[in-house]
Amino acid sequence: MKEKPSKESERELSAARRIATASAAGLTLLTCIGIGVYTGVIIDRYFGCAPFGLTSMSILGGAAGLWSVIRKMLER
Repeated sequence: MKEKPSKESERELSAARRIATASAAGLTLLTCIGIGVYTGVIIDRYFGCAPFGLTSMSILGGAAGLWSVIRKMLER
């Protein structure tokens, strides 16, 4: 028969899940901002509108990242 996990192992697993969730949220936010910055640089080069593409796409990437993180946190 299977043994029940001890309280200590459940706490360790719970802490590991919290760390994994926080890490995933941080990486999601960082990735979205990075994609926004990259897209903004490409737009600036293509259209020649120096700071506006980078600024607007960085803000849009940050908003998309926050939206994604909030949506994932509300699911849990």
